[in-house]
Amino acid sequence: MKKRIISILLCAAMCVGMVTACGSKKADKEADTSTDEKDKVITVAANGSFYPIIYTDDKGNLTGFEHDVMEEIGKRAGYEVKFEVVGDYSAMFEGLDSGKYDTIAGQVSVTEEREKKYTFSDVYGYNAIKLAVRGDDPATSIEDMQGRKVCIEFGTVLEDALNKINDTFPDDKKMELVTTEGNIYDELKVGHYDAFPITVLSFDQINEKGEYDFKLIGDPILIDKNAFPFAKDVDSDMINAVNKAIEEMQDDGTMSELSEKYFGRDISKEEITE
Repeated sequence: MKKRIISILLCAAMCVGMVTACGSKKADKEADTSTDEKDKVITVAANGSFYPIIYTDDKGNLTGFEHDVMEEIGKRAGYEVKFEVVGDYSAMFEGLDSGKYDTIAGQVSVTEEREKKYTFSDVYGYNAIKLAVRGDDPATSIEDMQGRKVCIEFGTVLEDALNKINDTFPDDKKMELVTTEGNIYDELKVGHYDAFPITVLSFDQINEKGEYDFKLIGDPILIDKNAFPFAKDVDSDMINAVNKAIEEMQDDGTMSELSEKYFGRDISKEEITE
């Protein structure tokens, strides 16, 4: 009888242990699932006043081309997208470097220097850079700028590009590259120089405002490629999911539709015309 009682107690103890262990495993699994869901978030630093790239509308809501692109990426990739409006690009990149943000929305250019430091998503947009001149200027190509002043920001890829073009001009007809501390548009308007490089998209925005009578001339000086920058050690699942979504959006025309909606032109293709 005593042995039977001990056996029953041992059996009960084992059952309790099994239930406890099963409950623990279930709880652990639920915790893991909860953690996985919690981790599926892309935190995006954004410029809230970069129309029409990403900006705040009259109702105080964030909107714009890259806002909608990133929201669509999140839906397709299975990630929640959280935007944080940040004042300037230096703060955005500092946050990206520290791990505060996963990426940046704001027409970030892919450059060789940045590729050394960051992992970029696939390219989703192209932005041609051309020379802008006054509307009454007879120039129609960059060759017509020989011996004239072009305003640039020194130390940029544009300086390198224009220097290469200058190498093809005679010594006495090279463009004079200058800079300005004033408003680049106003300075061109009053004739302090003859041209400056500008992206086609930015030029469109200037034309919308109607404050200046400028025109674009010649072929693009270079094509600016836009992509989302991530940390070098970005989670492979995240960047792969983002790239898969971008590829799908390019293939099914979603990227083109969003581009036409905000720019009135398709910037998802490299062949950009004025």
